[in-house]
Amino acid sequence: MKRRILTSMVLVTLVAVTVFAVPLALASSRIYREREVTRLEREATAAEGVVGSGGLHPADPFELPAHARSVQLALYDERGALVAGDGPATGGSEVFAALAGRLANDRDGRWLAVAVPIHDEEQVVGAARAAVPWSVVSGHTYRTWLGMAGLGLLALALAAALARWQSTRLVEPVDDVARMAVRLGEGDFAARVSPTGVPELDRAADALNRTAGRLGEIVGRERAFTADVSHQLNTPLTSLRLGLESALLTPGADTEAAVRDAVGEVERLQTTVATLLAVARDRSSTADASADVGAVCLDVAERSRARLAAAGRPLRVDVDESLPLVRCPPDVVREILAVLVDNALRHGAGTVTITARRAGQGAVVEVSDEGPGIAEPADAFERHPPDGDGHGDRDRHGDRDGHGDGHGIGLALARSLAEAHESRLQLTRAAPGPVFTLALPAARSGPSSSS
Repeated sequence: MKRRILTSMVLVTLVAVTVFAVPLALASSRIYREREVTRLEREATAAEGVVGSGGLHPADPFELPAHARSVQLALYDERGALVAGDGPATGGSEVFAALAGRLANDRDGRWLAVAVPIHDEEQVVGAARAAVPWSVVSGHTYRTWLGMAGLGLLALALAAALARWQSTRLVEPVDDVARMAVRLGEGDFAARVSPTGVPELDRAADALNRTAGRLGEIVGRERAFTADVSHQLNTPLTSLRLGLESALLTPGADTEAAVRDAVGEVERLQTTVATLLAVARDRSSTADASADVGAVCLDVAERSRARLAAAGRPLRVDVDESLPLVRCPPDVVREILAVLVDNALRHGAGTVTITARRAGQGAVVEVSDEGPGIAEPADAFERHPPDGDGHGDRDRHGDRDGHGDGHGIGLALARSLAEAHESRLQLTRAAPGPVFTLALPAARSGPSSSS
């Protein structure tokens, strides 16, 4: 592409120089000829002045005026014969034209000659001829053409230099855009194109940069969705499978009740997937959502009580009776609280407490336990991919019973859900007895709550 731009600009310049140079060259040739003709006319007119009233046959020879050494100056009689001066013995076409009464010039072989008529009492009695070698005219013309050719070559050289600079200025940004497109195709959404100073290219680069950022966000959310679904469905699916296997293997078990429980659990799992998918695709909305946060807290407690009891962990629920409706879908509140309770079960100790109280126009839900706490509070909500047993990779070097250093992707997911629905999840106390607080805004007047 760079070579094509360079060649195109040089060819355009060559055509432009040729279009202007050829007429100028022809014009300069005519100008030099006309200049010499004018000079020769003056010389011939001066020679005519030396002829007196006696005509061209006086007793004394004629003394021609001083003239340049390169000029031939001569006088011819009415028959065209040389009378005085330097010139051919017989005049040429220009001399006979002057004898006919006309001012004439002609290129006769190697000479450019001019002849003027000599009058005596209104009669043409002869002709004065002035001539100069044609090389005088052609020398001036060739030197001018050489100068014009030099200027043309200089113009071509400047055009080539400008074309090289311009092609580099244009091609390199285009190559950058091409390289960025390749990187985007390879999944590198952090690739960016720097401004070049060319407005058109900068607009294209800015659009491509924004597209890369948007693609990175979309792919990031989809990857987060995959990790979140894996994390959130691991335990419920295991519990569902164990319940169904138990119903099949236990003699006299109520399989119909087990199936009904399984269907209910599947519906809850579908709700979880739909909620996570909405957040991943940036389609969550709290405009018309409202929830009875007290009912959601009791529902989460009821679902978690058996698991906590199996681990020998008490569960306490303290819900304020005057809680307002909150502006958040009940399924989202349920998912967030389920993550917090599961986190307390996996990494905490002692009694798990769910407390819901009014806070201004909204509500606050706190989930706490009696464990030693979190060693690195600043990293509590950092997202970490799960390891082989479904926990965050920081569990490998953390204290699993006392929260240790990490909490996998569960807390990161819970915060993402809260922020996507205009709520706020914080670690209000790290140790001892960690407390996670979910702040929910009051619902707008409108639809009634659901749980």
